[in-house]
This record gives sequence, C-alpha cells and structure tokens, in this order.
Amino acid sequence: AAADPAGVGVDAAAERAFTMPEVRDAANEGRLLEVFGAGTAAVICPVNEIFYEGASVNVPTGAGAGPVASSLWKKLSDIQYGRTASDWAVAV
Repeated sequence: AAADPAGVGVDAAAERAFTMPEVRDAANEGRLLEVFGAGTAAVICPVNEIFYEGASVNVPTGAGAGPVASSLWKKLSDIQYGRTASDWAVAV
C-alpha cells in the first residue's frame, strides 16, 4: 500500500477480513490504535470499547475519536458541507 494514500495519518493500509480474536489480541499486545465505523449517515463513529465473549476489549483512544478517524471525519464532512470540492458531491 502507498504511504498515507488518503492523507489521514496512516503510513500503510490494508483491506482484509479480521476476527474478534485478532482485535482482542492486538488490544492485549498494545497494537490496537483505534476503532471506528464509517457510513453515509453517521460519517465516522468512534468505538472505545467492544464486548466480546463476556470480556471488555478497550480501545486506547478513549471516548473520543483517534487521529485517523478525526482526520477522515474532517475530510468527509468538508466534502459533505461543500468546503472542499469533490466528485462525490454536487452542489444543488
């Protein structure tokens, strides 16, 4: 993957399926940096805790969004509100 292809503070990205045991293990080993969901209506929704098999998996960003989610939220909302031109949105 290209270095920070979207300009959101990520040196490399990969798209692949992952399992909850992988997420749990990454959290336990200090490798889990942030978790967020993305969608049309919610834009970006940070996740600070996941319950899995009766245990809590804590995400180190706490209650707020991490640096990647924050950067991506700003880029997407700037497009949505017309502050940044994009082929994704058309002024009406």
